[in-house]
Amino acid sequence: RSFDKACRFRRRLAAMLAAVALGSAASPASRRVPLAAASVRAAARVAASSNRAAPVDGPSPSVPAVAASALAVLAAGGRLRAARAGRAGSAAAALCMVSSLTRASAAEPRCARRAASGAAEGLPTLHLAVVGYGLVGKELVGQIAAAAEALDAEMGVRVEVVAAARSKTMVLLGQGGTSELVSGWPEGKEEPVDLKKLGEHVLALAASSGGRALIVDNTASDEPADFYESWLAAGADVATPNKRAGSGPYSRYERILAAAKTGGSRFLYEATVGAGLPIMGPLQALRRAGDEVEKVEGIFSGTLSYIFNTWKPGMAFSEVVADAKAKGFTEPDPRDDLSGTDVQRKVTILARELGLALELEDVPVKSLVPARLQDWEPPAGANLGDAFVEELKADDGEMEQLLKEAEAAGEVLRFVGEVDVKAGKASVKLGRFPKDHPFASTQFADNIAAFSSKWYTPRPLVVQGPGAGAAVTAAGVFSNVMEVMSGMKRAA
Repeated sequence: RSFDKACRFRRRLAAMLAAVALGSAASPASRRVPLAAASVRAAARVAASSNRAAPVDGPSPSVPAVAASALAVLAAGGRLRAARAGRAGSAAAALCMVSSLTRASAAEPRCARRAASGAAEGLPTLHLAVVGYGLVGKELVGQIAAAAEALDAEMGVRVEVVAAARSKTMVLLGQGGTSELVSGWPEGKEEPVDLKKLGEHVLALAASSGGRALIVDNTASDEPADFYESWLAAGADVATPNKRAGSGPYSRYERILAAAKTGGSRFLYEATVGAGLPIMGPLQALRRAGDEVEKVEGIFSGTLSYIFNTWKPGMAFSEVVADAKAKGFTEPDPRDDLSGTDVQRKVTILARELGLALELEDVPVKSLVPARLQDWEPPAGANLGDAFVEELKADDGEMEQLLKEAEAAGEVLRFVGEVDVKAGKASVKLGRFPKDHPFASTQFADNIAAFSSKWYTPRPLVVQGPGAGAAVTAAGVFSNVMEVMSGMKRAA
């Protein structure tokens, strides 16, 4: 027990050292932040003596910027730990550096091992239901299972997946539900989907154990979103990458937020914009810290990012769309991506986060789908995607002219979303940017977001990295799971 206390002390000391960094910065310069790691460069230096993370290069940002960065790290920390514990890979490796500020050094795993030996009994339990058990849902459960022992030891909170729902069937589970799902879908326990019953099941387990209930919605449907209000009012937290609630009718959005206050619960939606990239958390942290965010703009579609990163002079636009389709970037109907509707939803979510009471229809979109093809239907028996690309060839000349004009001006084309807080409006369009602009540096299918604020000026705070895929989306949701667990830890 005394050894465990020492382990906890080391973690707290690292966090305290990060806080000391708030007073140590000198030069008033804003910084670009690939992923979230460099956003804590000053705090990382101060905490280096307690954590063997890779060094962070570059001059220290201003004191307000460091303060905001520290808050952003606290918001993002859960996702960073989730990425490291759940799945190896470049995203996890990049994020480990930041998470080290709030946990013991990776060189000293004895803390986790020692605490894990008694990890099960007597710990508060987070009872979790997963609605939408497809790629992201399965990935999330896998990440939770892989990290469970370490989380027991580090946070002193157990997480147990006690329900999962597909489109037509669901399973209601008890203790051991996580491992049961990892082993395969429990066919013998299936029953028709009833989201009201699912919510009651999770809440009942939480009430009986004295823990908390959390419902994760991984779907892209309005049906689960219609239950958020009742779940939150009853005391269940909700975490989701589903953009429907945040970009749907504003009246429903307001009711959802009010229900969370009434029920003492939390509505968490980090993964709605940028998937696993820390965008919503840092944005919220900046505002809570007192910064005034004036504008947010970015590339919020992995598909369109890939298309415009790949498209070069001499290549037909339709050829690049066909390539993106062949690599699985586009929806079966490429118009779903080229229309910009997905970006429109993300921009609406960002606008509301910044205090603008906008409806989805208030955000104009410059669609990349030619007007003649917006209501077009393929010939009978034809593959919709292939037939659309064939039709798109007729517009290659017009698109080529746009690319030539941008090249002649030393610029690149990027499909961006923007929220202008001062003007009270938002938009989605194809824009031109200088080749030294952060948006010109994106690679493959990167997402990127730039925050211009009172503190981050004249250069914005920039977050960049992979913004699509089951693993990073699940990691974004996992960060919200961690937030709930952290709250339980404090309460305990």
